[in-house]
Amino acid sequence: MTALRDARAALGWSQPRAVQELIRQAKTRGLTLTNAASLKTQLSRWENGHHEPDVMYRELLRAAYGRTDAELGLPPIVSAWSAQAEALRTAVSMSHSVGPASAATFAEQVQTTRVLDRQLGAPGALDRLKSITEAIESLLTHAVLPGARAPLAGVLADAGALGGWQALDTGDITRAWSLYEIAKHAAREADDPAALAHAMGEQAYALLDIGEPADGLALVDAARAEAGTRVPPVLHAWLAAVGAEMSAGTGDELGARRLLDLADGTLPADPAEAAVLPYIALGPGHLARWRGNILARLGDTDATRDLVNALDQMDPTFTRAGASLRCDLAAAMLAQHDRTEARRHAAEGRALARQAGSVRQRRRLDALAA
Repeated sequence: MTALRDARAALGWSQPRAVQELIRQAKTRGLTLTNAASLKTQLSRWENGHHEPDVMYRELLRAAYGRTDAELGLPPIVSAWSAQAEALRTAVSMSHSVGPASAATFAEQVQTTRVLDRQLGAPGALDRLKSITEAIESLLTHAVLPGARAPLAGVLADAGALGGWQALDTGDITRAWSLYEIAKHAAREADDPAALAHAMGEQAYALLDIGEPADGLALVDAARAEAGTRVPPVLHAWLAAVGAEMSAGTGDELGARRLLDLADGTLPADPAEAAVLPYIALGPGHLARWRGNILARLGDTDATRDLVNALDQMDPTFTRAGASLRCDLAAAMLAQHDRTEARRHAAEGRALARQAGSVRQRRRLDALAA
């Protein structure tokens, strides 16, 4: 700081002389400088603009040189409160431009990420979704009016659930649980019962993966009660199928079959009606695969028929789903003691799981190999 150096030079003081005066000024105020030995180095840093003196040293410099902060070239001190207030003003001001159009833009980005996730798996979509989610959360944190908050919260609920599923697939169950909690909270703020029920249904898989299918089933039952009559039939079908998988995990074959029949009976026949929610992809082929998976888990050898039918109808771009189906087929073939076919499907499933970056499916295949 040239002005600080000039003030010292105007008095004809060397740096050691200025240091002595600073120490004297400190003593007159009852202050003990704990780093007096290095004060000359600090003074050089202040004069060179490498560092700014704190409040105490500013007072000592003013007294020693008989000049104001401005005359010494010291910039005004911004209080912590002022800095925080300015940051909050800026954030709130930015949120004023947020509205349905902004939410729609984020929703399009989430949907694009979902397509990437289905085709490439979580590794190809995780970073993208993380950026989208953080941007929405930042805007939502500072959005003042409900009219701006609700649309953003709805998109955050979708993004959180998608991120939770990706985290489950990559084996990060702690992150998955946290994201599902974010999704549920956002869905409640958006007053979106479908998004809430969907997040609860997916969160049940975290419980299934840690060996707590009974808790998973209880969560699905709560999701179905939350949904009531306020969600599309396709979501009711999806929740019933999730419940069937949880029931199978508990060993309740009768309950699983009952819920599978409910899913079959609830699924809309019209494909357009079944595609009303962006986060639910459920048609007869998907449900056939799901049924095969659940029945195979229960040891039903007839499940192979459903799985083979599902394989014929499988969209080849659904990489992770393909890995899961091949794993189901491998399990069904093992149950029938057909090790050759089991190995073939396991190899196909492992290749797809590797392509999708699916730790979850690779873990299933490792268990089958064992």
